Amino acid sequence: MADHQSQILRALLELDNRYISGNELARRFNISRPAVYNNIQKLKQKGHLIETKKGLGYSYQKSKCFDAQVIDHYRVTTYPVRTHVFAQLTSTNDYAKQYGTEKTVYKPQIFVTDTQTKGRGRLGRRFYSPAKTGIYMSLLIPIQTRQTLHSGLITTGTAVCVVRSLQSFFPQVDFRVKWVNDILAHDKKCGGILTETTASLEDGSHENVIVGIGLNVDTDDFPDPIKHKAGAIVAHSQIDRNKIVAKIIDNFFYMYQTYQTGNFLSEYAQLSDILGRKIRVEMGSRVYLGIADHFDNEGALVMNTDSGQLTVSSGEVTKVYLPENGYTG
Repeated sequence: MADHQSQILRALLELDNRYISGNELARRFNISRPAVYNNIQKLKQKGHLIETKKGLGYSYQKSKCFDAQVIDHYRVTTYPVRTHVFAQLTSTNDYAKQYGTEKTVYKPQIFVTDTQTKGRGRLGRRFYSPAKTGIYMSLLIPIQTRQTLHSGLITTGTAVCVVRSLQSFFPQVDFRVKWVNDILAHDKKCGGILTETTASLEDGSHENVIVGIGLNVDTDDFPDPIKHKAGAIVAHSQIDRNKIVAKIIDNFFYMYQTYQTGNFLSEYAQLSDILGRKIRVEMGSRVYLGIADHFDNEGALVMNTDSGQLTVSSGEVTKVYLPENGYTG
């Protein structure tokens, strides 16, 4: 049986804001005019904004909800992925991890949710994830060969992809990155990246990479403990979040195919908020003070300390502080 709702949605999306009459939709899909109307109403109830004008018909404007069909429509590359959307998850990374454990994954899976009840960042820190205002997504990527994984390069490469994506929608915003995994806007954290892996029970080798991305698009009410350091990209966004997700997917897989070359590291350095500045790095109980100098070929931070140069990999770091402005990331 044909899914008329999906067919109508596809037809509206392909018109790119132009109008199509109810009679034409009825003729195209061999259904009645009332059936067209009922399916349009169901799409509206889900969160799709569809404009109706007498004499013109229907025009698709944007979506307030995440929709896999809409995300796939806005993608411009053909890299094969499967997109899953949810109204709520505990954590997209946790869901991706469970999915990768229970199923054999042959192609990348994308998990997107409107809100997370237990969103988390590095070292189990909570990531505030309210509904309707953010993007919370994870990419589950199967590892085809027993290759060496460079998590530092995946995280830094993802940061560049996310910023590139955001810049195309919010060109007025000066986005920065704070090593290891923070995306900054207006000197506050508007996003974060969490890279994890799942391992084979047989030999302990890596089977899947999971890259979690959380973004505060126009979140305006942060809990008191993080108000001083968390912020939104803009006060009020008119951008369909599905478009941003689609752009991130496209940019990520373009990068991921050659990520081991690190060909994005110069761009990452240009976006960096710490290079040339005094920083304080915590690694467990150890604390190092120095000047952030550069990033090496694997995305590790090289800093100049009183006792010489120190190279710090992302997996070792607990916190990176910028003492001069009090940012504690």
